[in-house]
Amino acid sequence: MPPTIPMGTPGEAGAALYSPFTLYFYNYWVLGVSNSYAWCCSTKDIQLPFFRKFMGQRHLDIGPGTGYYLANAGVPETTEMTLMDLNPNSLETAKSRFGRPSTRTVKADVLEPLPLSGVYDSISVFYLLHCLPGPLERKMKLFANLKPLLAEGGTIYGTTILGKDVHHNWLGRILMNLYNSKGYFGNWEDGESGIRTALCRNYKKVEIKVVGRVLMFSASQPNYP
Repeated sequence: MPPTIPMGTPGEAGAALYSPFTLYFYNYWVLGVSNSYAWCCSTKDIQLPFFRKFMGQRHLDIGPGTGYYLANAGVPETTEMTLMDLNPNSLETAKSRFGRPSTRTVKADVLEPLPLSGVYDSISVFYLLHCLPGPLERKMKLFANLKPLLAEGGTIYGTTILGKDVHHNWLGRILMNLYNSKGYFGNWEDGESGIRTALCRNYKKVEIKVVGRVLMFSASQPNYP
């Protein structure tokens, strides 16, 4: 059985949102209702195609949630898949839904030194950044930490809900206030300009698009001082 590698870390509040109970309703509430009506960035029409777009032969999925994207992206059987999350419930749920025994799982905090060796052709980071505790500059360490794991020609890409410089509707405001007060989100100061700056500091090629209240990004060609 592929190993699960433990790593004691801070930032448990955001990861704690994904208990077995909440994971059961995740697809309906987060990927269905919230993405459609609060964040206005469709899972099926926008985010799932984006998840497929950059996937390579060796893929690292950070923050896999319930494994919805993995299960619905038509991932080739030959893909070497690694899942990383701070929450073991999410890792277990995502791996089970993906349904491939060769999938490796890694329990780790992306803001700390990562217990991984080797490189990946693609690294996906969907709906993770807004769950990490702030400030934004602290969270942006993720992009530096992932650089050594990216193969030549590889791409890191993902999505995150913005708290700054976007207009949230009534449902979005309710969810933002609730999730940030509970520590599930930490994204009040997360804006496009700050994330763009961090990406450009670490990668030579960066593309960003905002759909609704969701920032979609891709980055390649790591930039070393």
